[in-house]
Amino acid sequence: MIVFIARYGLGIVLALAVLGKAGNFTAFRSSLATFGLRGRLAQMGAFTVVTVEALVALTVVAPVADVVVGVLGTCLGASFTVAQTYLLAVGEQAPCLCFGSKEQASIRTWARAALVLLMGLALWGAAA
Repeated sequence: MIVFIARYGLGIVLALAVLGKAGNFTAFRSSLATFGLRGRLAQMGAFTVVTVEALVALTVVAPVADVVVGVLGTCLGASFTVAQTYLLAVGEQAPCLCFGSKEQASIRTWARAALVLLMGLALWGAAA
């Protein structure tokens, strides 16, 4: 049951994130300036994030082993959690745009990133 919930929960969260970012791609790309990415680098970074999220979301419904999906989810979740932790630690009032809506980085945005990490870890651990 944990494997099912973690796998499909991860897929749903990532699919919503992809749809939100793709729907407001220009704003998402601009938000990467907070991390020092501007111009062409921001374009490539935004495209990479959305593409990787989409590919990991697709692995949920593909014939890919649970442990692989768990490792991928853990890597994404760790990256997002580190980014949110950075924003909170430096007191940055930057918009997250994690799901396409302009929301200031907060404990709430950090918790969503940590949720991706926890689902990945749960799936990885249960499947290993």
